[in-house]
Amino acid sequence: MSEAVWSIIKYKPKAGCEDEFKKNGLTRLAEMMEKYSATWSLIELDNGEIVQINRNPSIEATLEGQIEGMEWLDSVDHLLEKDVGGSRTQAYSGLEMDVQHSFQNK
Repeated sequence: MSEAVWSIIKYKPKAGCEDEFKKNGLTRLAEMMEKYSATWSLIELDNGEIVQINRNPSIEATLEGQIEGMEWLDSVDHLLEKDVGGSRTQAYSGLEMDVQHSFQNK
């Protein structure tokens, strides 16, 4: 079995589109995430950005959901601010390190 993959993805809804993104976009995201074996959650920052935190059990599981994830992102494109380079998200991913930490102990 390969190592778990963590991803942190930040979205910034456009002004006036926050409610639609939360109600429709995030509802569809939740339905999509239920299909995969990821552990995930969302947090809302005080500046209105939404941060998605995922833990997939393997690289294979991460790749399995990529196409559907990109299709979802394309479907909410009109609701999101873009950075100067045209990106809709700020994202980081990496392999879980093999050290004791609180997530593994609970």
